[in-house]
Formats: sequence, C-alpha cells, structure tokens
Amino acid sequence: MNDSTMQKVKFTDVEQVQPPINETTIPVSGGGRTMSQSSPITRIFLPVAIFAVLAGVGTGYLLSTKLSFPTKQSATQGGKTTTPVAQSIKAGDTFGSKDDSTFKDSAEGVLLVGGVNGEGSYHVVREGGESQNVYLTSSVVDLGLFVNHKVVVRGETFKAQKAGWLMDVGQVKVLELNAQLPAWAQKALEKQEKSAGGSQ
Repeated sequence: MNDSTMQKVKFTDVEQVQPPINETTIPVSGGGRTMSQSSPITRIFLPVAIFAVLAGVGTGYLLSTKLSFPTKQSATQGGKTTTPVAQSIKAGDTFGSKDDSTFKDSAEGVLLVGGVNGEGSYHVVREGGESQNVYLTSSVVDLGLFVNHKVVVRGETFKAQKAGWLMDVGQVKVLELNAQLPAWAQKALEKQEKSAGGSQ
C-alpha cells in the first residue's frame, strides 16, 4: 500500500468508530460526538443552590429596608433595664456595661462633642484646663445622648498620637443634666463666641 491509501484507511477507520450509546450518553449530530446528561444529584443541587442564594438576598434586603433594629443602649435603674431616649435620661442612670470592675480607667466632667486632630468623637471637659480633657470613642455607648451632661465615663485608655488622654468608653453614669462647664471652659467658650460674632 502506498502512503495515500494508508492515510485514507486510517481516516476512514476513525470516522466509523463511535462510542456505545448507554443511559448517560446522548448522541449529538455532527461527527459522532456525545454529551453526558447531568446526574440526579446535580439536577437537584443546582435549583436548591439557586433558591438558597435568592432567599438569602431577599431576606437581607427585607431586613435592611423594612425592619429597623434600633441600636439604643440599655440603662440600669433600680435593677430594671430601660432604653435611653435623650429626654428620659435622669441623673443617676448608668448606661453601657453593668460591670464596674471591667474598666480600670474613669474620668468625670461635662461631655461635649468633638475630638482633637482626628482622635475621639467627644470629650469630657474637666477642671484644670484644656490639658485635662479626656477624648472619647465608644462602640458600646451612644455618647451623643450625654452631650452637655456631667458624667463619669469608664473605659480603657488607648495610646494617642495627639490627645493627652484617649479613652474607649464602656460605661457612662449621668451625674447632672445640662451641667455648667468649668470656669476655664466657660471663659474659653465666651471668648470663642465673641470672636465668631466679631467676624460676621
């Protein structure tokens, strides 16, 4: 046999060979190729997986839009747990952690809004001048509820870059509502208001 005849024979033999047809093989027209059917496990798993993903997305959407879960802190009053609202806060109320021994650091003063150079969101103004301010952060207590009130804050001191004292607050005890600032802070506030009024 010459080379052209041999090539023709080999080519013809390959074309005529087809795989046997069984339950999991479906012949597809076009050269004897086959496509496998999916197994029963795959046929069940795929719709269940799609349903689970859609149910999770739907549930997440409903929870985020329709239902609101307020993140108010609890207070202890005479052994009862209550939810604080700015108007219902009273002197003597304690908010946040109920365990005083958890926190080794504490500071007392009037709580005001504002940090220093990006450290803290609030600060406690104390006697002795601005250097005695304690700058505060908290993921446990909403400190905004206690602005202008005299409080005792308990928490953990953090190393600060700019603030003299930076504390992560875990507990707030209200001592006096709408408290007066220390004399030095009152003078500084009056001076600031005068300079702001003169620049208008």
